[in-house]
Parts: sequence; C-alpha cells; structure tokens
Amino acid sequence: MIIKSFVLIEKDSKYLLIQEASNKWRGKWFLPGGRVKKGEAPDDAVTRETLEEAGCRVKLEGIFYIKCYDGFFSNKLHIFYTGTIEDNSIKTFEDKHSMGARWFTYDEVRSLPVRQKMIKILERHRKYKGTMSAKNFKMIFFRSPIKKLI
Repeated sequence: MIIKSFVLIEKDSKYLLIQEASNKWRGKWFLPGGRVKKGEAPDDAVTRETLEEAGCRVKLEGIFYIKCYDGFFSNKLHIFYTGTIEDNSIKTFEDKHSMGARWFTYDEVRSLPVRQKMIKILERHRKYKGTMSAKNFKMIFFRSPIKKLI
C-alpha cells in the first residue's frame, strides 16, 4: 500500500500551495506533502515534506479528509491534515522538491493549473471545516493492520 499525507494551511483567507517539480506534475499546484517512507508516521512525513517543499515548519491541527484508492495494481491511502505555519517565511526558489510556494485565495486557486482533485479537496474543507485530532488518528492508525504495510 502507498500512503501519502498532505497538509492544508490556511492563513488570512489564503491557502499555501507548492508548485510541483516532479516530471509527472511539473508546474501544477497542490498542497505540501507526499509519500510516507517505510517506518515513518504519516504526520512526521507531512511535516518533513512541508519543510522540503514549502520551506516552512507546520504545526498539525487535525485530519479533515481521508481517501482510499483500491486499484487493481496498487492500493493507496491519502491523509489530509490541517495545520498552521510556525514561521512566516516560505520557499521562493526551485529545487528537486518543488518550484516554490505561494499563498492563494480560493478564487485564485480555481484559476490555477492544479493537480487532480485539488478543487474538490478545498471545497470539502470549506464546507465542513471539522477535523479529527491528529494525535487520536495516529493512535487509531497504528493499532490497525495498516502499520504492517508501512
């Protein structure tokens, strides 16, 4: 199973997005985050990825969306957290992790070239605004059989 974790950071009615540097998604905008490494907890992965891709430290608040993909060749689990930025600086240069990060209003995001499902993820967050504690999720997550797959 492939597990990825992402974080939605909202500040002053704007969302922090990173511009992808990977060949598959180059130039597209999305939330900071990515693949969970073997032995790594999803919340640790998303904080690491946010520092690499957006150049900032994040404090996770909770989980607002979980998506499972049950495919013929692979199974995927995507975990979407909410968080707050712990410093005001963000990455403005390109490297192997991203082409940089920027703040956008919801309307601006709607006009950007974004990765798949980005608008639906934002709409879900805007509609429900609820989260589950990341700490509680971690306890549930690691008591489940999924732990063996990490």
